[in-house]
Amino acid sequence: MKEPTSIRMKEPASVVSQNFIEWSDSLSIGVKEIDDQHKGLAGMVNEMSEGIKGGWGKEARDEVLTRLVEYTKVHFATEESLMTISNYPGAHAHKRQHEQLIDMVGSYIKKYNEDPSASNYDLLFFLKRWLVEHIMKDDKAMGDYLVKHGTVNQGQRETFFGRIKKLFGFGNKKLASPAKA
Repeated sequence: MKEPTSIRMKEPASVVSQNFIEWSDSLSIGVKEIDDQHKGLAGMVNEMSEGIKGGWGKEARDEVLTRLVEYTKVHFATEESLMTISNYPGAHAHKRQHEQLIDMVGSYIKKYNEDPSASNYDLLFFLKRWLVEHIMKDDKAMGDYLVKHGTVNQGQRETFFGRIKKLFGFGNKKLASPAKA
């Protein structure tokens, strides 16, 4: 699959501030909560790209990978809950794709643990390709279904969970940091 121009890998000689994955409207599925999470995932892949370019070490790579895996699990749980609530007919296949990604990333992590000098680029390019293809094909189909079947508001394209969070004020306040001993 040829990637849209807005998400092609940038040449090293290009402007330094450009990201490995550039977010654009073409990546939006039209469901705000999911789009925001996709932006977060793209941001972590971009952070990983910057770290690789900066010559990061094993600890930095492991920290980003751990955050990426945990955030991905939360994101997948959000999508899978919405698919269940809406009786999305492609839910089983979609969930299987999520499981396969978690397995693949686990394989990369195992490889890095066994060989800390292994190239980080194979995972980076794999993540970019998987994320973009999954959003463009599978998540867009899911987003269209969610809107069509009323799981999200047509005007705002906000999810049921987003409406509940807003109604009860979840996520509107920053939690205080625990006091240091």
